[in-house]
Amino acid sequence: QQSFSELRQHLSPAWQLLTKWEILQPVQHRKPLHFVLFQALVVMALLKNWRRWAGTLVLGFEGIARISEVLRATRADLVLPSDQFSSTFFAAFLRVLNPKTKRRGKGKVQHLKLSNKPAVAFLERRFASLDPDLCLFPLSAAAFRSRWEHLLDELLVPKQMRPTPASIRGGGAIMAYQRGETISDIMWRMRVSSQPTLEHYLQIGRAHV
Repeated sequence: QQSFSELRQHLSPAWQLLTKWEILQPVQHRKPLHFVLFQALVVMALLKNWRRWAGTLVLGFEGIARISEVLRATRADLVLPSDQFSSTFFAAFLRVLNPKTKRRGKGKVQHLKLSNKPAVAFLERRFASLDPDLCLFPLSAAAFRSRWEHLLDELLVPKQMRPTPASIRGGGAIMAYQRGETISDIMWRMRVSSQPTLEHYLQIGRAHV
């Protein structure tokens, strides 16, 4: 449909078939990362001296980011308060290159914004001294996932109940909602234009609380 817009009017039967299939085979939604488990993972990572892993997790969760966006980022993509030489402006920004929604009118380059002061201060301590060309997380996505699973093992989280790193974005959205952020603000931070998309995150999150 994106590649051949002239076929749009002929796709109604395909969408009807998809709807029927989803009724028969309900989608299994990812469990969002609960805030308490997020805190536990950060603390455990710091105890193991995995400081940049912890910083990556905080940046993804507080920034309501897809974790792949953070794992691709370098220090040059991250703007901290210390980079702006201002003691009155306390926020952090992460430039997102090649975002997933670039074909949906959201732009080829996007950014995340973090305003939570403790989180921004934490990122300052983790990343401010890095050289601009260094990745925020120095290892691969597989290494991030391996450490994730290792920490969940130590926290004795049953395998059938474990969230995956993809749950970080949903957990961050739920946390923002619980803190009192408006729906429109959360949509802007998530870089989504459809309110049902956000409602999906929030309703699934409430089902797992």
